[in-house]
Amino acid sequence: MLAHPGTRGAMNVLSESALKRLVEAGLFGLEIEHRENLPDAKERLRVLADKFGLAVTGSSDYHGDGKPNRLGENTTAPEVLEALIAEARGSEPVYAG
Repeated sequence: MLAHPGTRGAMNVLSESALKRLVEAGLFGLEIEHRENLPDAKERLRVLADKFGLAVTGSSDYHGDGKPNRLGENTTAPEVLEALIAEARGSEPVYAG
């Protein structure tokens, strides 16, 4: 996953060639739904995600009171989460419960 790659707007999103190298290295998706991604960058990132077959995720990026981000303000679709877990390597996921 590439976390909130559109924080500086569409003109500063990774180039297609750089993103292609990440995809070839195994990139799963782009975190597009995040408050720091600018609207024009979100549009560009959706085009790139579609072009490269990448998953689109969302995140609140909540780290406590230090940021204005609200817990759960952006989410990831359940089917994308399941695909991410299926592709993951390493330890088993820990579910809150």
